Order: sequence, then structure tokens, then C-alpha cells
Amino acid sequence: MISMITTSRRKPQETFPEIVKNHGERIYNLALMKCNQVELAEDICQETFIRVYKGLEKFRDEAQLGTWIYRIALNVCHTMIKRESQLSSRLIPLEDRADLEPEELNSDVQDIFIKDVEKEQIREAIAALSHSQSDAITLYYLKEFQYTEVANIMDLPINTVKSHIRRAKTNLKLLLMEVYDET
Repeated sequence: MISMITTSRRKPQETFPEIVKNHGERIYNLALMKCNQVELAEDICQETFIRVYKGLEKFRDEAQLGTWIYRIALNVCHTMIKRESQLSSRLIPLEDRADLEPEELNSDVQDIFIKDVEKEQIREAIAALSHSQSDAITLYYLKEFQYTEVANIMDLPINTVKSHIRRAKTNLKLLLMEVYDET
């Protein structure tokens, strides 16, 4: 397992391919959960591993390697998603495009579409939370980390993580109630 590698005794050139192999897919999935855009998730993953490579010589095995990588990934997610949202705010929303008319959907396609819309609404609600609440609930429920692992990744006390998750659940309920009351 990669966390058993003592990176301080090996050169980054030796350990880096193994690190990417062992953590690449998980970091990509985290990024995809946070941004829901394949290209942006790929960019986040690439930037995360660039930062990991640059910081590998300074990593002293005081924390678990995976925890350190997830912390970097979350920081990159926040930065790049914010940058992307500033760029996309200049685009014309689809509902304002008169040239695009929806086609009739059969019931199977419509059911799939409704489930996709619901997933998107949940993702948007999670994105509307504060970074600490969004990160905590994503790591705990979607990435299925234990409270102690989330606390280590976020560099917070475990009770603070539990509090963030509790508040996130309350806020998600309120946000989603607003969405479903409007429909």
C-alpha cells in the first residue's frame, strides 16, 4: 500500500508514479463529485498531482500520504471551481436561448432525465454549502471516509467535523425543500 512508502527515503521520481497509480482514480472521483464536469475534474486531478510532485520532497511522513493528497485535492478543487464559475457566469443560460426547443421524451428517457436532474440539484445544493460543510459531507457520505479520516484530511478536530456534517445535513434539507417547493 502506498501509505507504507516512506517518501522521505526515496526520491520523488521513484515514488511519484506509484502515488499516482494508487491515488489517481480516487482523486479524480473526488474532483468529479465536487465539480460534475469531466474536463474540469481532469484538470483538478492534474493540478493536484503537480502540487503533490512539487511538495513530495518536503513531505516528512508526519501525516498519512493519502490524507495529505486529499487535502491538496480539496484546495485545488476550491480554487479551480471558483475560477471556472467566474468564467461560466459570462455564458448565456440555456433557458434564455430561444433557438433551443426541447424534444418530446419517452417515459424511460424522461425517468432517467428526472433522476439526473435530482442528482444535479443535490450536487448544486452541496456546492451552495460553505467549503467546510461541503467538504465534510462529501468526504463522509460520498467518499465514505470515517469521521477520523475526514478530520485528518480537513485538519480539524473530530467534533468540528461532526458539527459540519450535522449543519450540512440541516442546510441541505432546507435548500432541497426550497427547490422542491418551487416545482
